[in-house]
Amino acid sequence: MPSSMEISERLGKLFKLASDELFRPDTIQKTWMQLNDSQVNLLLKNGNSSSDWSKVRISTETELSSVSDCRFEGNIRLALHSLKNGNAILIPQLRDSTLQDVEIQPGCRIVSVGLLQNLRIHEGVTIENCGRVTFNSGSTCGLGTDLELGVETGERNVSSFPFLSTDLAGELSGGEHKNENLAEYHLHLDKFLKKQRSRIVGIIERGSRILDTPVVEDCFIGTNVYIANACAVRNSTLLGGENEGSAVLDGALVRDSILKWNAVVDSMAIVERSIVGEASKVEKHGKLTASFLGPNSVLSEGEITASLAGPFTAAHHQSLLIAARWPEGKGNIGYGANVGSNHTSRLPDQEIRPGEGMFFGLSCSIKFPCDFSRAPFSIIATGVTTLPQRVEFPFSLICEPFMRVDGIPPAFNQIVPAWVLSDNLFAVFRNEAKYSSRNRANHWNGSTDVFRPDIIEMLIDAEKRLSGIDGGELYTKKDIPGLGKNFLTEEHRKQALETYRFHIKYYALRGLRDESDSELISDFKKDILNREFPEKTADEMLDILENMIKKVEKIVQMSKEKDFSRGSRIIVDYAAVRNQDNN
Repeated sequence: MPSSMEISERLGKLFKLASDELFRPDTIQKTWMQLNDSQVNLLLKNGNSSSDWSKVRISTETELSSVSDCRFEGNIRLALHSLKNGNAILIPQLRDSTLQDVEIQPGCRIVSVGLLQNLRIHEGVTIENCGRVTFNSGSTCGLGTDLELGVETGERNVSSFPFLSTDLAGELSGGEHKNENLAEYHLHLDKFLKKQRSRIVGIIERGSRILDTPVVEDCFIGTNVYIANACAVRNSTLLGGENEGSAVLDGALVRDSILKWNAVVDSMAIVERSIVGEASKVEKHGKLTASFLGPNSVLSEGEITASLAGPFTAAHHQSLLIAARWPEGKGNIGYGANVGSNHTSRLPDQEIRPGEGMFFGLSCSIKFPCDFSRAPFSIIATGVTTLPQRVEFPFSLICEPFMRVDGIPPAFNQIVPAWVLSDNLFAVFRNEAKYSSRNRANHWNGSTDVFRPDIIEMLIDAEKRLSGIDGGELYTKKDIPGLGKNFLTEEHRKQALETYRFHIKYYALRGLRDESDSELISDFKKDILNREFPEKTADEMLDILENMIKKVEKIVQMSKEKDFSRGSRIIVDYAAVRNQDNN
């Protein structure tokens, strides 16, 4: 675990980056001129009005001919002249709008806005056909909102912050150093929020567009952010940048939230008191509440509440994930999956800790509390109902029993440890490639590798618990710790033992061939090689690896062909319309 000094230094760097992003030095036009009589007359002629023209100031280059049918109240600052943007020229226009205490920079287009209030609008911004775009001094813009990361009753709450990562959120919401880490975090956050509350005017950064939206209030709008036909955006921070602007589109509602770079909330989705991670999307009526959806993730149609869902989390259909602490992410929630029995009729204080890369099948029902954190890349099969439990076997399949067994509680399921490695290895490699190819997050530096030292350590631990058994027909957690409320057959124990051992060796042998490994990882792999191949030379081990590679290729091909063969037997033209070589 990192020391308190390391945590403090890490937080210091993050909050410095956030300050640089949200509190950039003011480079806005400094010299403003009062209007002369001829300029006031021109504005009046073009349908403009003001209760006090002396408070309307302009830059020397302002083109007043571009201003018509507007109402000015309070302190107004206009720098309305053309702006070169690459090969394009942005011609300013200010028409049919009411402005109060507003500053507008070159190249902006403001048309048909009911009220534009207390804002500093940077270069090249477009605001068109909107109701109210306003800012109240002292607004937090959604920063510091309590995220309920793993339980609804507050024990794992973490206050939101623009540069909060899923890894850091995991450390702040759980673990033996949770309280110390959280205290250090709040020392930095309180200073940051004090600076935010001292903000007098709202900011709409360069190149942003706000179109056809009735309400945008108390928001920080970053560079190149896009809001179009949204229901409303309130008290929120929308980060942006060059080709990185977040977006709220087509009937979506965002309140008290943070959208990171390239995040999208679309098609009547609702995001409240949450963080939408970099390059992630909430769409098609999806609901994200009091949660952190990590980078490169998708929530479509379903609901995520009071959860920390890490990178590459996918919920493409109607499903529920609630009270989940899942910082590693990379999982999939199938249609109708109910990962959410967090209420005992007394308090909604129960929770789940999914493992990295878990797959929750169609219409499964997961009873809380449960912990699968040491069962990464496992699958809960379609329609399965699981009891409260802890499972500690990676790459497992948990399914309805193949047979009913005397002496086993009827609510128990059957577990097949290492099944994903032995029978579904194609999916593992496909997912690994998918994570890498679909990573659009420039600010996230997490790993897309499935086979890493921490995962292999779990395989080694699982292999130890499966070995040294005297022999029997069936096993439960009384016989083998980590089986949860499931039973294991002797046949599957032997298969899992062989599969775990194979992949532990395979991982280390590939490391022997890979000279780019860091010294730390090489030492870890070297320990495995010394234990598994104590008298083998490097050349002999590489020969073993070649044979293992061939076996892996065969396993992958068999797991890939399984669905194709079954489909061809059932559907007449299955093979005719599919290319078997497609991933």
